[in-house]
Amino acid sequence: MRRLFRLSLALLAFGLLATLSRAQSQGPEGSKIRIEGAWARRAPMLKDEAKGGPTAGSGNGAVYLTIVNSGSAADDLVAASTDAARTVELHESYEESGMMMMRPAAKLGIPAGAKLELKPGAYHIMLLDLKRDLKVDQVINLTLVFKKAGQIPLQAKVK
Repeated sequence: MRRLFRLSLALLAFGLLATLSRAQSQGPEGSKIRIEGAWARRAPMLKDEAKGGPTAGSGNGAVYLTIVNSGSAADDLVAASTDAARTVELHESYEESGMMMMRPAAKLGIPAGAKLELKPGAYHIMLLDLKRDLKVDQVINLTLVFKKAGQIPLQAKVK
């Protein structure tokens, strides 16, 4: 009987932990938007030869992640911000005349019940004019802004 009680207690604790960790990656209460696997690409600031070292406001980086919309209505990612760069833009990569190019995107749509993967060579979050080097194992703070779900804060580990 004790063994069954301990097993039940362990399963209850595991379920509670799983629920709490899932809630931390969700958006605002009632939102069906979840962010998974956020990471940033390692990126140094550019060197200012006249000053002999890196200069804030130079160099660019990128953030990749997966947005999961488990709701019954579509939503749009319309903006992002971070303290690691002066400017943040939503971007898409595309091929033109055999060359890879990229351009800003006004919004990224996430259909109801679907996922949108932001990855190298596709949609991504562009960090322009870095304020500091993005070094491996650092963590940067970001906030994603959705049309319906509102703001969702998250962290991305630099790889």
